Amino acid sequence: MEFDAIKEKASKRPKNRKDKKLAKQINKVNQVYPIAGITAEGFIKSKVGFTEVFFEILDVQKYDLYMMDDNEFNFVTENNWNFHKQVSFPIKKVYMNFPEENQLQQEYFKHKIETSTSPIQINVLNNELEKLKHIERNYETRDCYLFIFAKNSDELNKRIDVVKRFDNFLGTKKMSIEKKKKILFRLNNHNTRG
Repeated sequence: MEFDAIKEKASKRPKNRKDKKLAKQINKVNQVYPIAGITAEGFIKSKVGFTEVFFEILDVQKYDLYMMDDNEFNFVTENNWNFHKQVSFPIKKVYMNFPEENQLQQEYFKHKIETSTSPIQINVLNNELEKLKHIERNYETRDCYLFIFAKNSDELNKRIDVVKRFDNFLGTKKMSIEKKKKILFRLNNHNTRG
């Protein structure tokens, strides 16, 4: 699913005065929000001024340093140190809070409530369902993402391969375009939930 906003914009030239005014306002937004599209590989294309940049967002494994023993802690810190020594190209670690998502669990409890015949079991399941709804409304999970930047998609593929060499420590995973959209939306709209 390739999309290029710059080509799309060039194909739709404004015809009347009202459309030109609207296009001028959109250009002001595009200067602040420089996402230009998505490549066929799923990379995000950005344009700032005359410079075109491609980047990929990878989900990485999360570690709880307080719950680790000394061997695990040393493994994580040494690999992190080696990773940063080996990687000379631009990367960015982004830490974000996202609302807790437990829709699958809620659907399961709803199914169990519908199929249950015992009033006591239905009462317990309703109580658990309410707990899940409360968690979804009020709690946020902290996630970490790795942004990798390059001037073209071939170079970006090479850089991703370099990062993949550290998968025993990073545990990188590609993510869907929808998840990338959520991350970019959240980066640009800090005060929204979702």
